Amino acid sequence: MKHLFKRTVVLLNRFEGIEPLLQKAKDFATIHETTLEILYVHEAPLFDVPDYFLSESKIANEYLDKGKVRVKIEEQLASVGVSGDHVILIYEDDTVDQVMHYAKGDKSILFITEYHPELSHQLIEKTPHTFWIIKNPHLEHYKKVVIPIDFTSEAKRVLELSKKIFKQSHISMVHDYRYLLDTVTVPIDYLDINPIVTPEVLALNEVVKKEREETFESFKKEFGLDGVCIDAEGSLDQDLMAYIAQNRFDLIVMYHQDSDFFLSPSLIVYLLDDLDLDFFIFNL
Repeated sequence: MKHLFKRTVVLLNRFEGIEPLLQKAKDFATIHETTLEILYVHEAPLFDVPDYFLSESKIANEYLDKGKVRVKIEEQLASVGVSGDHVILIYEDDTVDQVMHYAKGDKSILFITEYHPELSHQLIEKTPHTFWIIKNPHLEHYKKVVIPIDFTSEAKRVLELSKKIFKQSHISMVHDYRYLLDTVTVPIDYLDINPIVTPEVLALNEVVKKEREETFESFKKEFGLDGVCIDAEGSLDQDLMAYIAQNRFDLIVMYHQDSDFFLSPSLIVYLLDDLDLDFFIFNL
């Protein structure tokens, strides 16, 4: 299968403690033979700029000295062994707009960035790109990866790509037949979903459940992965989070599926805030 990514872009908004992030980007770019690029965006409202980033003549006006910033980035790249060709671009403010302008819709870019509650939400919801969001920067290897799936062609592509990218990790799939119930039979209050209790609907639910379980078993055979169909009594998001916590996964792989409320950006950012693990979010 052709690899999706040709460019690895580290998206930075600060400098302190970024060596592990740069190391992950370097390793990914080396293994997958992509270019390595650094996109630094100084968000003045979010981070205070140390004085050494500002030239004496410009401190009063609070202009960023991009030359000094570039030197600092080069030093930190050198500290993780980056010495070959790479690109460094430096901008000020409006991270989302800068990402959109920089990437120009290019789906072959993988953005690697730290978790930030406000910016991470905006990047996931407003841009059409894939993001590897790091919440545990010192974790060197993912032992256990979990992928919530529906049964679309996008799910198949994500599984194929994940097996290629995380070939040294144990990958598990997870599904809940309630994700795909006809919304006509289900009252929806965000993700706190309970089927309408009538004999007809209960019978339909059992049929849907059996069909989805059979499809899930076929996915397990096709991709050579294990996994479970969740069958619990709570809300969809809480059941999923409980399963992930109980099994101590290191990374969750998700993908945008705007036609399905379960795999919508709204759920992704909800989980992103509540789960203490790294996220790899495909936008195919």
